Amino acid sequence: MAAPAVLAPSPRGQTEIVLRGQRIPVVLPSRSDPRLRLSAVILTLHLLGQTVLGFKVSIAQILVSIGVGALLELAVTYRRQHQLVWPASGILTGSGVAFILRASGTDNGDWWSLNGIGFFVVAVVLSLLSKYLIRPGGRHLFNPSNAGLVWALLVIGPSQVFPQYLWWGPNDLGVAAAYAVILLGGIWILPKVRMAPMALSFLATFGLLIGILAASGQEFVAIWHDGPVAGLSYWTTIAASPEVLVFVFFMISDPQTAPRHPLGRVIYGATTAAVAAALISFQPTEFGIKLAILSSLIVVCALVPVIEHVSRGLARRGPEPGDGEPGVVAAAPLVPPGLARRVTTALGRPAVAAAVIVAVAAPVNTAVLAGNDQVMLIERGLTGEANAQ
Repeated sequence: MAAPAVLAPSPRGQTEIVLRGQRIPVVLPSRSDPRLRLSAVILTLHLLGQTVLGFKVSIAQILVSIGVGALLELAVTYRRQHQLVWPASGILTGSGVAFILRASGTDNGDWWSLNGIGFFVVAVVLSLLSKYLIRPGGRHLFNPSNAGLVWALLVIGPSQVFPQYLWWGPNDLGVAAAYAVILLGGIWILPKVRMAPMALSFLATFGLLIGILAASGQEFVAIWHDGPVAGLSYWTTIAASPEVLVFVFFMISDPQTAPRHPLGRVIYGATTAAVAAALISFQPTEFGIKLAILSSLIVVCALVPVIEHVSRGLARRGPEPGDGEPGVVAAAPLVPPGLARRVTTALGRPAVAAAVIVAVAAPVNTAVLAGNDQVMLIERGLTGEANAQ
């Protein structure tokens, strides 16, 4: 019989597991880790979704998504570091996927249904692959759960999966509770990761641009609405959606994929909003609008190195030799010397080439949805798949 694993302190005071005589270091979560706060907020929203908001996702789908994310991250970090590290990122990735992804045919109250569970597993695996394989410069470029969700929705297709609705249902008290959790969660988390200015820049830019689209007569169809959503409802359903607030406060606020420079984070938020509004502008369905919002982050994450460089140049970092009189502050060049040569060299690296392909293909395929008749039929409730939703 194999000896059981024993949890014990090491001679250096570090927690370790002793397995067959081998000491394996264990890295437990830190109470100061903002990901614990984020997990608490998302799990609270999951609870509201299951109880008062009528989310069409089962408890089993949520647990399997979290479990797959946690196990994959544990395996990867153990292989790389020979440590058992608390899989905070994997747990968040799985939870985020289950928060947004829906499998057609699952209804609220199907708590232990495994309907479409393979779709959730695919989305989580794609998410973590984007984190561990697409790492130009040694840093993951894309927000993991976002990248996996976009490709799961695009590849699997609207007849099998769909994103959580922008409208969270008729339960006014439940929706108010969700808004309270989201807003208080944002106040609790965003200052900790220094992302509040980014969130404000996104919301201001996005609200203005969606307002322009609403005023110009833009509309969309959604399975939960009788007839097109237009006018003020167009603006409130998109710009003030709790789903969009979750996207801003808890997805694009990931400090690992955002610019590090404060000005860069403001530019990052506004640019993401502008790209999202541009992709939304020709989407006639809610499915297309939601994918447009998610795809915008893929595009802008790919531009983060450029945003970082430009923001540092605009910030005027200090005097340079030969700049003239003392006290004159020089700005870094916005276009670095030898840019064309550096870009050509970088594109020869597999990770960079993969990042470019993902960043271009995601918005292009999202744009194509505007002419997809199947999506329109589903949103109008004219197909069996729509009725299953």
